[in-house]
Amino acid sequence: MMVPSSLLSGEERLMNIEVRMFMEFRSYLPPEATGGRATMPLEEGSTVDNLLNRLGIPLDKPKIIVVNGVSLGLSNALHSPVLHEGDIVAFFSPVGGG
Repeated sequence: MMVPSSLLSGEERLMNIEVRMFMEFRSYLPPEATGGRATMPLEEGSTVDNLLNRLGIPLDKPKIIVVNGVSLGLSNALHSPVLHEGDIVAFFSPVGGG
């Protein structure tokens, strides 16, 4: 559900974040998502943690998070970067091989 970034909800301003999910993370996308992508309205000043909570992704679930093409690392890293209008946040499963 995309909302104009200028929309005021009471005192809170909303921004749009593009979310891209891969592998089992696609199950956390809202029903209207297509192609593993969705636009999520969040309150300005929201963090990656706020996005995880909004999507229902457990904070302790192993994951790699990439914001605007820059990896934040694995899920045990801090997820506190503040998001901004138009940011693209992607979630990947960590994989190993040998």
